Amino acid sequence: MKKKTLIIPMLLAAALLVSACGQPKPEPQKVTFSLESNPTTGFSWQLVQSEELFDTESVYTADEQTEPAAGSGGTESFTLTPKKAGTTTVTLTYARPWEDGEQADQLVYTFEIDQNLQVKMTDAYSMGVNEPIATPVPEIG
Repeated sequence: MKKKTLIIPMLLAAALLVSACGQPKPEPQKVTFSLESNPTTGFSWQLVQSEELFDTESVYTADEQTEPAAGSGGTESFTLTPKKAGTTTVTLTYARPWEDGEQADQLVYTFEIDQNLQVKMTDAYSMGVNEPIATPVPEIG
């Protein structure tokens, strides 16, 4: 009788293991920031991570104009794709890179990435040079 009672739990454990192994791993969750920007003024967004847990890609898109206009702005978008698990702080600074220490705004986010490369934002704050700025919420998905 003891052999039968041991076989059933072992079969159930084996079935669970096989079904878990057959599950596809979820796609990494990407994080996207879309920030107003105007590179014609010399300012641009600079992204720095405390730990290199994300691959990053950035794209600038100029605002649509009915007529060409000097000094018009646009949107700078950053897409972060997790490459390994851990916790990192992502800092976005709007500055003129050649002016040491001069910045207009700074956004700071903390992210946790799990083993399945799913992302959770745990903290966010902003600092504005002249006045507080709104902290944009990134799109996670």
